[in-house]
Formats: sequence, C-alpha cells, structure tokens
Amino acid sequence: MTHVDLSSALDAARRLADEAGALALDAFRRGGAVHKKGAIDLLTDTDLAVEALVRARLGEAFPEHDLVGEEGKDLVRGDRPVWYVDPIDGTTNFAHGHPFFSVSLGLFAEGRAVLGVVAAPALGVTWSGAEGLGAARRWRHADGTREEPCRVSSAATLADALCATGFPYDRWTQEDDNTREHRAFLKRAQGIRRCGSAAIDLCLVADGTYDLYWEQRLSPWDMCAGAALVSASGGRLSDYDGGPADPRTGRLVASNGLVHDAALEVLAGCRAS
Repeated sequence: MTHVDLSSALDAARRLADEAGALALDAFRRGGAVHKKGAIDLLTDTDLAVEALVRARLGEAFPEHDLVGEEGKDLVRGDRPVWYVDPIDGTTNFAHGHPFFSVSLGLFAEGRAVLGVVAAPALGVTWSGAEGLGAARRWRHADGTREEPCRVSSAATLADALCATGFPYDRWTQEDDNTREHRAFLKRAQGIRRCGSAAIDLCLVADGTYDLYWEQRLSPWDMCAGAALVSASGGRLSDYDGGPADPRTGRLVASNGLVHDAALEVLAGCRAS
C-alpha cells in the first residue's frame, strides 16, 4: 500500500473542491445540454467539465494513486489508494435547477474510506475531513466564512430520528426499490428526507443534522467521501447486515451510532418479508 499523507491530501482536496465547485456553480441554472444515460439517469456537460478538471488536478498531485470517476472508464490496479470522484452528485437536481448537488472527492485506502471532501456550492457549504483528523463544516455567512467541527447527533431512538434515503435509478423496473424500507422507517422515525445527493445526505449525518441514512445500489463515488466524513465525525457505518461498510458494495447504513442497531432491525425485517 502506498503511504498516504492524509493531512496534505486533505489540503489538496479542499482546494480542488473549491475550484470544481466554482466551475459547477458558474454553470448552474444557465441551461446547457442534458443527456440521458438511462430512463431517468441524466448527464450534463458540467459533469464532464468538472470531472475533466478533477482528473487533471488529482493526476498531477497524486500520480501514485488511482482515480475512478462516475463519467470515465477506469482501472483500479492492485492495492494503490483510489480517489472516487462524483463531479456532480445530484445531477438530476442540477439539471432542474435544484440547489442540492455537490462535488464529491473521496479517498479509499487499506480497505476503507479514509478522506472526504464534499462541496455543495449552491448551498455555500463544504464538508471535509479525514481519518484521525476529524471533520469540519465550512459555510458562507453574512460576516464571511465560518467553520466548525462536525459531530454526529445524540438522538437515541428512531422516534426522535430525522432520517434520509434515496431510490435507485432502476426503480421503474426492479422490485427491490427501497419502498418497503422507506414505508417502514416512515412509520417509526420522526421524519424522512429525500434530497437527491447521497454525498450531501452522508455529510448531514456527519454534522448532526440527520441521525440516520440508508440506501442501496449506490456507486462508490456516491458514498466514499461521505462515508469517510461520517467516520471522522464519530458516526457508525455498516452494510445492511451490520457487517463492515465498503463503498464498493452499493449498500450503506450511516448513523450517529445510537440508532444504528434499531435501523438494522428494521432493514432486516423488510428484507425478510
């Protein structure tokens, strides 16, 4: 495994996220071409432009690392560290002029997500952090820019929990579409939000806004950065069965830790029926 200086990598990723976020924000609500990768899976020219920028910058800064982006074809070689990049997480939102979209940069090394930076430029917020370094939330304010540490919430029951989730792009044709799980949590939780960016959802668990997030059939670029931030903020990650979280599997449960076991019981009950 190539050694990773997480402090230096985090500084570089923060600078890059600022640059990439500015590029995305400049194109936001300006029209532009929108293409279809699937029936409801969209691609914009901005996705391609942001990913090209990120690939160039990360390639220069970390030639010893691999990079996997949503819009490119990549090869992960051996046990090298891997950057998982989503140039616009929430492309459907971006294409429709909805501000919940983000640039997501996550670093995966030694079998886990170890670093994440997620910039939501239309919201004026950037989350960043790494294993052993903690996590922070930086946002625009009337007095300038403020930054504070991220910590997960203290909600102890699902009845007190604000949750988040999403639904897969193939939900029109697949039975396993998260609607059973959504209904079950809707009956047990204080509330459920579906904002359309998995990366932002995970960051909102990390900073204590949400208490729980679950979703399936995701891609590693959707999850890697946010998963690293949840861990760095003191949260808990797992697969649906409670096993180790791996952003490459497509399934993730992220929580403040206190409601995690109860959430796993709900998921198990839904998937056994």
